[in-house]
Amino acid sequence: MDKAQPLISDDVSKLASRERDLALFYCNLIDSHSKHHSKTGFSDSYARLKQLMRTSSSVYVKRRACESMVGGLCEMDLPREAENLMEEMKNVELKPSAFEFRSVIYAYGRLGLFSEMRRCLAEMEIQGFRLDTICSNMILSSFGAHCELSEMILWLRKISDSGIAFSIRTYNSVLNSCPTITTMLHDLKSVPISIPELIKDLPQNEGLLVQELIGSSVLDKAIQWNSQEGKLDLHGMHLGSAYLIMLQWTEELRSRFRDGNHVIPAEITVVCGSGKHSAVRGESPVKVLVKQMVVRMKCPMRIDRCNVGCFVAKGRVLKAWLG
Repeated sequence: MDKAQPLISDDVSKLASRERDLALFYCNLIDSHSKHHSKTGFSDSYARLKQLMRTSSSVYVKRRACESMVGGLCEMDLPREAENLMEEMKNVELKPSAFEFRSVIYAYGRLGLFSEMRRCLAEMEIQGFRLDTICSNMILSSFGAHCELSEMILWLRKISDSGIAFSIRTYNSVLNSCPTITTMLHDLKSVPISIPELIKDLPQNEGLLVQELIGSSVLDKAIQWNSQEGKLDLHGMHLGSAYLIMLQWTEELRSRFRDGNHVIPAEITVVCGSGKHSAVRGESPVKVLVKQMVVRMKCPMRIDRCNVGCFVAKGRVLKAWLG
């Protein structure tokens, strides 16, 4: 911080006559310091931006500054201070945004302060902001981080009843929080290869979470289906999500091949990636998982010669395999 101070001071002096640019500069500093949990750097940038916000007549500067400071305080695990700032802003007729409410809700949730999280959620809805998939996933992740599986079950049912769509992130948040599934995936040679098998081997709460997920439309959104190709895209899915989706996909294939209402694609593809974004570049855990499941299921899919991040098979071959 001491070494950077002369550079920061130089930039501040250059931007002094351009209020918006100066505000954005401080916003970027707050974002950087909060993500690195640099208390000294954050406090200094926060104080400077707050002073600029108080003296500015620009609504844009006030709004942008407030969002940045609230987000930074929440990143620094200071949600109460963030709420206090939001109250201050009401006094100058600056209403809190959905982003600010989400930030505070998630910060309380990460800290395990669930009563405060719920209180802030209720206030958000009173202020006219509807609960959406993004905020719902934040709450799920918070429950999961504190191993509150029963709360996750209730929350999944609440958002499902409210008509809020599940997403891949919903799967990721839930399945990353299931310790039995996580342990199972350490040994791919013995992991259950059907949904009934999986649920039978899970503790009650984890089994109920899985059942809530498989009743959603996430699989349908991951599938493309026409006469040329049937494609399942696993991009964005963590290992537990890819595993459950593969089990669902196998059942869905069987159903579509048997019901006579769906065309049989010329080719079926499972896209799992080649590991470009994996912890070890070139080693995709999802690809390893799919390969092991294909082998254990005696599925006739093979790695695509033209794209090593995909498994492919002829539609009629897969239909015959599934009987």
